[in-house]
Amino acid sequence: MDSRKLAHFVAVVEHGGFTAASKAAFVSQPALSLAVKDLEAELGTKLFTRIGHQVRLTAAGSALLEPARQVLRDIETGQAAVAAVTGLLSGSLSLASLPTLAADPMATMVGAFRRHHRGVRVDLAAPEDSDDLFDLVESGRCELGLTDAADVPRSLAAVSLGTQELVFILPPGSAAEGDPLEALGRGEMPLVAAPVGTSTRRLLDQQLGELGRQPTLAVISAQREAILPLVVAGAGAALVPDAMALIAEYLGAVVVRPTPPAVRDLVLVHRLGPLSPAASRFVELAAETTR
Repeated sequence: MDSRKLAHFVAVVEHGGFTAASKAAFVSQPALSLAVKDLEAELGTKLFTRIGHQVRLTAAGSALLEPARQVLRDIETGQAAVAAVTGLLSGSLSLASLPTLAADPMATMVGAFRRHHRGVRVDLAAPEDSDDLFDLVESGRCELGLTDAADVPRSLAAVSLGTQELVFILPPGSAAEGDPLEALGRGEMPLVAAPVGTSTRRLLDQQLGELGRQPTLAVISAQREAILPLVVAGAGAALVPDAMALIAEYLGAVVVRPTPPAVRDLVLVHRLGPLSPAASRFVELAAETTR
C-alpha cells in the first residue's frame, strides 16, 4: 500500500468522482482508476460502488478514509520537517475558521505567517459552525481551526489566543444613548441574527437571556456576509465583532458597546500530538499577533 494509491483514493472521495479527481491530481483518469483498482486488489475488497458516473464509498472505503488522510498528513509532516531546516520554503498548511473570525483575527494571522514564509501555501476552509470546524480538524482535513473556546471536544488540543469583543450595530439614525439590550429585550428594536448553534448567536442569547425576555427576531441569516448590509438597510440591530463594527460605522450604522462587554475566548484547535513545522510556526506567530 503506497502513498500514491492512497492519495488517488482520497482525491476521488474529496472531488466526488474519478474525472474531477484526475483533473485535480494532474493525472490521467485511466492511471487514477488503475491505482484505485490496485489498492482494492491489495486490500481484497471494493472501496467504491459505481452507479453511472457517480461513486459512493463502501463500508470498507469509509473505514479506510480517515487512516488514509492521516498517512498522507504524516508524509506531508515529514516533508515539511525537512523543509523546516531550510526555513519552511515550501509545503502547505490547511486551516479552518469560523465565518465571523475569518476577517479578524484569521486574516491578520495568515498575513503574518505569509510575510515570514512566502513559499508555504495556506488553504483556508469555511466551516458552517463549530461542530463542522471540529470535524474538519478531527478528520485531518485541516490541521488547525480558529474558533471560540466553548465546547471544544476533549479529542482536540486548544491554544488560547485571548478574547474578542463584540458590539451592537444599529441601523443609521437609531438612538445611540444607553444600552441597547433593554430595547432589544422589550422588542422595541428588531434583531438580525445568525442561526441557533453559531457562536455569535450563543453569545447574543446569553446576553439577552439575562433580561428574561425574548427579542423580536426580524431576520435570521446563515449568510454572515449579509448581516452588515441588512443592518445598514434598516432591517434591525446585530451583535458583531468589533472589527466589523468599524466598517458598519463608516457606512452610517450606530455602534453601541453593551455593558458588561460581550466577549468570547478564542482558541486554535488541533489534533492531539505533534504539529507539522508550518502549523507550529503558525501557532507561534498567531500568539504574537493577538497579544
